[in-house]
Amino acid sequence: MLLKGKVAIVTGATGGLGKAIIHKLCKEGARVIGIYRSQSLSAEKLQAVLAESGFEVSFYKGSVYDEVFVANTVNKIIEKYNRIDILVNNAGITRDAFLPQMASKDWKDVFETNFEGAYICTREVLPHMLKREFGRVINIISISGIIGKEAQTNYCASKGAVIGLTRLLSRKYSQKGIYFNAIAPGLIETDMIDHLPDNKRTGIINSTNLKRVGKAEEVAGAVLFLSSSLSDYCNNTILTIDGGMLR
Repeated sequence: MLLKGKVAIVTGATGGLGKAIIHKLCKEGARVIGIYRSQSLSAEKLQAVLAESGFEVSFYKGSVYDEVFVANTVNKIIEKYNRIDILVNNAGITRDAFLPQMASKDWKDVFETNFEGAYICTREVLPHMLKREFGRVINIISISGIIGKEAQTNYCASKGAVIGLTRLLSRKYSQKGIYFNAIAPGLIETDMIDHLPDNKRTGIINSTNLKRVGKAEEVAGAVLFLSSSLSDYCNNTILTIDGGMLR
């Protein structure tokens, strides 16, 4: 078990990627804490499914950009486990539009969750990782944050900002035993892509080498890699899980 005894926090816990990541980390021995914003029923169902497999997972409801909530949650985790080894900043939302049509509120909402959420969660766990001189922070970004997509102005900008955060923190803290890496998924079969028209979905699929949509479990596998000793010489990396996207 690659993560036996490790304590991991996963944000965006009730989404498709969050669920897959939690399952993967649990199976490898981690004690996992899920943070979610609104889907209480989904959290309860996920907790029940995990319990059937013998996994005990704690869930906390709140916004990742709520500084008081995040600080209190981290304190509770430290009180219970006395450590935090892994943080997966997975929470993310979309409010897609071209720049001229972008509403200021949509811009702020996306940045609050996608960028400020990652910043606040990282800020709160960092002192505890520094104390033990060990930590793995994995930021889930998007291939959109690397290549840019015109109709995803705020989403691309927020994910691009997380890349910058990942790079600067990796330079600062890697010699303290804390590694920062990011994963950039392409088109993954989750609820987030349900709104995509068939022609757009087909166009994206045809722009990949593998000619298919990715699976949440494949992203979760990358998270496991970056969370474990398998990636001990991997830092400041942007790992693309996109089926070999060509454009």
